[in-house]
Amino acid sequence: MYKPWSSSVSTPPAPLDRPVWVHLDRLYGPPDSPGPIADPVPGGLLVATARVPGLLKRWARAVDGRWFGRVNFAVCDAYGAVVAEHLAALVPASALTPREEEPRR
Repeated sequence: MYKPWSSSVSTPPAPLDRPVWVHLDRLYGPPDSPGPIADPVPGGLLVATARVPGLLKRWARAVDGRWFGRVNFAVCDAYGAVVAEHLAALVPASALTPREEEPRR
């Protein structure tokens, strides 16, 4: 039987829901090619070196001591269309920075 929560406390903590920046170049690594692609693929190219807004749901610690955030964020193409929406993705803490929320109008 699957146990969705295993801890010393009876229920999981509430989600943090903190706004963060996800630095895609830190998450996916530097680009392999030195420049732009001359012949783009149909459907557009991913923007994998940008800083995108995300929502930190909670922190998780690895057995080796590293911290990971469980983050919701999206990766877009060069035209701004969402190509992949990530929900509760594990992102190394080194690829996350706090994001100030803009005041509501």
